Amino acid sequence: MQDHQLTHWLDAISVGTIVATLAGWLPAMAALASLVWSLIRIYETKTVQSWLKRWK
Repeated sequence: MQDHQLTHWLDAISVGTIVATLAGWLPAMAALASLVWSLIRIYETKTVQSWLKRWK
């Protein structure tokens, strides 16, 4: 499996975990781990990185 395919699968699992936690199916720690993963992925996007370069 290529690296970007794995990343897409992990993103989908992360979103699913957040939804499952909000529905009360999983403990809060699972939601926290998924939230951290999602925030890291958002931080790594080209858009956010370009914003950060402009602010410096």
